[in-house]
Amino acid sequence: MKLFQTLMLLALVFGWSKTIQAQTYTALQDLNISLSEQTYAAPVKNRSVTGEELSIGGEYFSDGIGVHSNSVIKIKMNNGSHFSAKVGVNDSKVDYESENIKTIPLTDGKRIFYEVTSSKKQFVGVEGENGSVDQGSVIFKLVHNGEEIYNSGIMRKGDAAKSIDLDVKGGVLELIVEDAGDGPSGDHAVWVEPKIEFFEIAPVIKPGDFVGEKVEQNSVVREYLLGKLSKLKAVQLPLGQPNYDWLIDHSKAKAEVLKSGEDQLVLSNGLIARTFKLSPNLATIDFTNLMTGETLLRAVSNEGVLTIDGRSYDIGGLSPQPEYGYTLMKWTEELMATQNSFQIQDFEVREITDRLVWKRVRWAMNKEMPSGKEVVFTLEKEGILVKVHFALYDGIPTLSKWIEVINDSDLIVQLNSFKLEQLAMVEGENLVETPENWVKPNIHIQTDYAFGGMQQKTSQETVFWEKDPRYTTQTNYPLNLPCLLEVKPPLGPETAIAVGDTLSTFRVWELPMDSRDEERNGLFIRKMYRTISPWTTENPIFLHLTSTDPEVVKTAVDQCAEVGYEMIILSFGSGMDMEDESEENYRKFRELREYANAKGIELGGYSLLSSRWISEEVDVINPETGKRGGMIFGSSPCLSSEWGYDYFRKIKKFFNQTGMQVFENDGSYPGNVCASTSHAHHNGLGDSQWKQYAQIQGLYQWMRAEGIYMNVPDFYVNSGTNKTGIGYREVNWSLPRERHLMHGRLNIYDGLWDRIPSMCWTFVPLTQYHGGGAAATLEPLKDHLKDYENHMMQNYGSGVQACYRGPRLYDAPETKKLVKEVIGWYKEYRNILNSDIIHLRRPSGKDWDGFMHANPALKEKGLAMFFNPTDKEMVREIKLPLYYTGLTDEAKVREKEGKSVNYTLDREYNIHLKVIIPANSYTWYVIE
Repeated sequence: MKLFQTLMLLALVFGWSKTIQAQTYTALQDLNISLSEQTYAAPVKNRSVTGEELSIGGEYFSDGIGVHSNSVIKIKMNNGSHFSAKVGVNDSKVDYESENIKTIPLTDGKRIFYEVTSSKKQFVGVEGENGSVDQGSVIFKLVHNGEEIYNSGIMRKGDAAKSIDLDVKGGVLELIVEDAGDGPSGDHAVWVEPKIEFFEIAPVIKPGDFVGEKVEQNSVVREYLLGKLSKLKAVQLPLGQPNYDWLIDHSKAKAEVLKSGEDQLVLSNGLIARTFKLSPNLATIDFTNLMTGETLLRAVSNEGVLTIDGRSYDIGGLSPQPEYGYTLMKWTEELMATQNSFQIQDFEVREITDRLVWKRVRWAMNKEMPSGKEVVFTLEKEGILVKVHFALYDGIPTLSKWIEVINDSDLIVQLNSFKLEQLAMVEGENLVETPENWVKPNIHIQTDYAFGGMQQKTSQETVFWEKDPRYTTQTNYPLNLPCLLEVKPPLGPETAIAVGDTLSTFRVWELPMDSRDEERNGLFIRKMYRTISPWTTENPIFLHLTSTDPEVVKTAVDQCAEVGYEMIILSFGSGMDMEDESEENYRKFRELREYANAKGIELGGYSLLSSRWISEEVDVINPETGKRGGMIFGSSPCLSSEWGYDYFRKIKKFFNQTGMQVFENDGSYPGNVCASTSHAHHNGLGDSQWKQYAQIQGLYQWMRAEGIYMNVPDFYVNSGTNKTGIGYREVNWSLPRERHLMHGRLNIYDGLWDRIPSMCWTFVPLTQYHGGGAAATLEPLKDHLKDYENHMMQNYGSGVQACYRGPRLYDAPETKKLVKEVIGWYKEYRNILNSDIIHLRRPSGKDWDGFMHANPALKEKGLAMFFNPTDKEMVREIKLPLYYTGLTDEAKVREKEGKSVNYTLDREYNIHLKVIIPANSYTWYVIE
């Protein structure tokens, strides 16, 4: 019985209807068309090969593939059954007499034409007989399993499009464009709306595994590399598992660069290890989680992919592998250098250097930049150098990677896109069917190219878990396993690299886990942030002031100084305008900053960026409509417009002129693309996201170097900012005060699984906010002392600073006394309160809730906070988990400043603590 009939029968018998999917189709332009073969330039998605709009005989189209004769796109059909498209020669309006048109000679005496500016290089044609570019004539063919099944006949520029509609089942389908006999000049052919209908297993462009003649490594280079490698400390593989928990003591985890065998370099810190083969080319042959002893890779992997001038090149790589579900190490000795790839020339070992300048001017839990080892591999192809950087940190199981592309050739090049990583990962789960959500491999991946969200999960735009068409032995029948990790920008960069210039990619951090436990995984991520971005451990105590009236500001400064606050942020609605370049504006805020500094208080303020409408000429252009609107926030200014550049100039000038020390940037760049071709500092859609991000990241890195504190409601923490919002709904502050408290603790509890307390701010409006009236408002503060105290204690007790937003901190002696006592308590226990949270019980309103800080390196190993949301006193025996305090046998525990009591830990590192929690209040315990 045929397979399909068998599946249908099983579906009827067992109700497996969800495994029998409807016929669907794939658009060919969405496949990896860079794998195609083409004599001149490279295939282009949704544009002509010259970069112009798709247009045949005056009819415009939006979807398709632009090619140039001679061209072959080979498609492995899998379960494909039908092909359709329209074909023709693209209309063109290129002015070959323009001063931007440059040419380079070919070996046959002809020339290639490029449109070249300082920021863009675009192929526009091949010289014809008359010294310019001809009109063009081509023949389109379809060849299925070696047999021609379609021939368009000769088609010329201006001819109407022809339609193709054919049943084509399985095998290999070749889309061919040939020169029609009068030379290739002007042969700008297009496949419009090409699609293949398929059942279950989608068609793919045939991968470029080279199976022909072996690519030999230069013998001089090989001897140089092996000689350099031989000087490293030798180690036997596999490496052993650590006999310690790095979350308790990470002092033994030291990064090393080692040698294994004749040609393998190993980068390891005892927690993870990445192994590279240097001959016949650079490739990652293993990536090991030493904490579990398991490999993360099922196949040998390259070091990324660059698409330059439309053509894709592997960075290193070895192929073909006989099997892509697992690897026998003896296979790695038989693999060849991947054809047409960048070839390794050198490597360098050095200490990790600081990735940005951090001016330290205030308290921080971690005052040190990370240490470890860096390996830099240098590869080359046709005058383009690629430096692949790997940084392995001491103390944490984290590896970072980034790439530099250096144009050492004779002509500007266009970096269309890149893949920073392309790792053949061991799958997270194996299923015959395709679930709605797959379990991914147990590794945390993130980059500093992040925007559009307050959490890493919602702001991460660069991590893709793709299918691997080479892995044909996988359990999943449609080959849908998401097991090929690709780290890449979602768009572009589509950026020119001038001769002698360098383009650097963003950085990726790779953090394997050793369990699926939510708390433990969160601790891995939190320790990573504390190490790689230590400025996030700065955590000043600040007030959000709602006025810029000098008398109000000075009064607030005086109050802050008297109770121990450290910073004031002039909030939204306060009247601050950093874009006002008048000397009067600068003088006013300079004098206020000087007054605040004299009292030991830092001063800064708020500026709105992206969530505003400026003008038709400035705002980002929607690529679907060609107009502004319909984007994130409806519309936003393009940061790469003249207005955008001027905004950043004004912000820097304001800080230089006033000496302000805090920047709260609301509506920071959220990831908008922009299809404008008239903005001064980007060329069009392709480079718009890359260049806008560079603008905002550059501002934040400048501020980090200046020691300016930054609150930004997006996940720019790895680009230099200090805090992002913990996550809350602002209208909840219109609810009664007792409900504020519960929602506040819910936000704290839920927001600190994968972020550290000092990375987050929460919110406490002291005056009416979004309505709610007297029942919702804390002012007058002296009338609501208990509510004010509870807010401060749960916020400071978690280590999360709140934006206490209002005109003052206290309104009576008793209020002042309360604030001063709370701040004094917080400063006494500041180190442990800024340590990692261990989640005890989520707030429910039904019973107690709480959390505990833990830090094995401190005298106070833990501090637990317990809350009672009910109107009756609670007496509870609570099991307190002390494993992450580092204590193993005995703990000294005291309630508040009371006498310590000794407790013996059980075999699971728990103690049982009798706790009394007052009604509608809290208590706290110190563990030593």
